[in-house]
Amino acid sequence: MRRGRTVDAGAGTGLVAGRGRVREWAVALDRTWSVSEDEAEREAAGGARAYVAYIDDGLADYLRGYLFWLTEHRSPAPGAPLPNL
Repeated sequence: MRRGRTVDAGAGTGLVAGRGRVREWAVALDRTWSVSEDEAEREAAGGARAYVAYIDDGLADYLRGYLFWLTEHRSPAPGAPLPNL
C-alpha cells in the first residue's frame, strides 16, 4: 500500500457482525459459567468478561494498527491514518 491510500479491510466481509457474534458468545459463556458449580468455569468466566471488554475497547485499534503493519511493513507513526475495518 502506498501512502495516502486507505484500505477498507472490512468492506463486504461482515467483520463487525462477526465481532458481534463472538461478543454475544462470550457474554453467554459468562452468564453460564459465572453461576456454575464448577470452580474452573467460574474462574474462566472472568476471562470471558475480559474478552468482552477487549472487544468493546481495544480490539479495533489493535487490528487497525496490525493491518497498517501488514500493508506498510512498519509500525504507524503517532497520528498516522490507519486502515478502516
